[in-house]
Amino acid sequence: MSRKINFIAQIILPLVVVAITITLFFMFKPKETTELFYINLGYTIFLEIIFFGYLNIIYSKVKEFSTPLLAVFGVYAIYYIVIGFICMVVYSLALSGLLPLKIYIAVLMVLTLLWIIISVLTAQTDSNYKATVEKLKDQGQALNFYTQKMNLLANRYEILCAEKGLKYETHSNNRTALDRLKGKIDSLTPNVLSSDTAVSQLTSLLNKCEDLIEETESATEDKLVEVQNKMQRFVDNSIAEIDMLKNLTRR
Repeated sequence: MSRKINFIAQIILPLVVVAITITLFFMFKPKETTELFYINLGYTIFLEIIFFGYLNIIYSKVKEFSTPLLAVFGVYAIYYIVIGFICMVVYSLALSGLLPLKIYIAVLMVLTLLWIIISVLTAQTDSNYKATVEKLKDQGQALNFYTQKMNLLANRYEILCAEKGLKYETHSNNRTALDRLKGKIDSLTPNVLSSDTAVSQLTSLLNKCEDLIEETESATEDKLVEVQNKMQRFVDNSIAEIDMLKNLTRR
């Protein structure tokens, strides 16, 4: 049912309106039809196409356009249609005997050109904005992966420390050395991942962290202090590297 309604609204209705427009023009045409008559007829149909074209874009929910852009396009379209209609009426009723037809056509062409230029520039700006938003969204999802992965590793290491009897001299509410690194990764913002180097470095850090946890799991009692110190150095170096990445992405 909805397809039939959409077909009627998007195809049948515009065709009916255009047909009625043509009929009305010829019903009330002057005895001697001039170029102005056909120009006004064509321009009126053109304005109707713009109007229904905009409505079709709204109803079809084109993914390439954002909601704010559709609203702006609607304003531009209405302004253009109203101004174009006023120009057509004023020239036809009052200025056709004073100004040559080519001036009228030139005004309509310039008006149309300005509308197209403004619309295209607006669409380009919106496209760039939407691409930036999508990129930040993807970066946010990627960053969420890193933070969740780090949380899992930190929880795994905390349980391991309890089983192995490892204790760290940590600050604040940190329970293990990895809590410091987890807090540092939690403080990252999505723009950090705009750099391929940062993505590669964070991936490498998580892999090294997992390797050290596995090394701690398999370490014998006489090796625990050594791997504990190795983890501490890893955390210190990783925090310094993350700070460096944050500074680089601010530039």
